[in-house]
Amino acid sequence: GCHAAKPTFPGLNDAPKGILLDTPERIRTQAALIHSQTVVAKAMPPGNLTRMTDEERALLARWVRGGAKTD
Repeated sequence: GCHAAKPTFPGLNDAPKGILLDTPERIRTQAALIHSQTVVAKAMPPGNLTRMTDEERALLARWVRGGAKTD
């Protein structure tokens, strides 16, 4: 809802920092950033607004280690 060309999250007119994650290719391209912000720093989602669990963060880490495949 946030990192889309037309965000649906209330109050957002544009994707934060211009980072688009609305296609598999865009997600794969940003895998390292997703990992650093979501798994390592736990900065995303901000304030853990979506209540992302440690298990979900571990799943993201495994995805990145496995080559960030989107197919």
